[in-house]
Amino acid sequence: MRDAGINAGTFRAYRDQYNFVPTVWPAKESMPGARVTLSIRPVPDDLLAGRLDGPLRAFIAAAPRGVKLSAWHEASNLDGYPDFVTAASMSAVHAYMHHHTRGSQVRYGSIICAVPSETKAWMGTGLDWYGLDIYDFDEGQFREAPDGPISRARLFARLDDMLATCRELAGRDDPDIDICETNCPRQAYRADWFALVAEWLSRRGGGRLQTFWNPSGSLSGPWQPGDAETIRALRSIAGA
Repeated sequence: MRDAGINAGTFRAYRDQYNFVPTVWPAKESMPGARVTLSIRPVPDDLLAGRLDGPLRAFIAAAPRGVKLSAWHEASNLDGYPDFVTAASMSAVHAYMHHHTRGSQVRYGSIICAVPSETKAWMGTGLDWYGLDIYDFDEGQFREAPDGPISRARLFARLDDMLATCRELAGRDDPDIDICETNCPRQAYRADWFALVAEWLSRRGGGRLQTFWNPSGSLSGPWQPGDAETIRALRSIAGA
């Protein structure tokens, strides 16, 4: 993205080892001003029993400005999570983590990849921010036809559902909402996808928009240095 002239100011990082609490916040040497949204996986019983308090407090105290933290991203739907990751355990994890980050430089939130109004039991209440991972899924729920253009109405309906759900959970009209992973696997519609997601975010004051690229993944495919249309769209979004 940097080579393509895109001013990427934020990035995702994942620390997937159970109970691993880093000692250093992830950073990008090539983009020192970029701020991380970090996901970790504390085992609920250990976290809630206070067994991770020492490293967690030290990590939070070492945080630079602008960082965001989450636990067990996409907990309601991600394949491979253990049985102890439940709506009840995640509600308790979010409350505990949020309590520990109060008064610090760290803002704590939850990240889902599902219909928000059907997933609210997993999302936590009163958090600093809420994240949604959303893609132009193969099921075509955000398309005008099975393999047609992106439907603005269908995409915005899902994003509006996120807003309404987060208003309820946060207890305020202007909850902080980020798009923490997003992409369109169909290159012909990728620029339109990013532009629409950015438009929705911009209409309500903005939020982090973080793309996701997996060379072998069905939801994105690899970064394409020659995809001029997508690069133009992302340059415009990042410069807005």
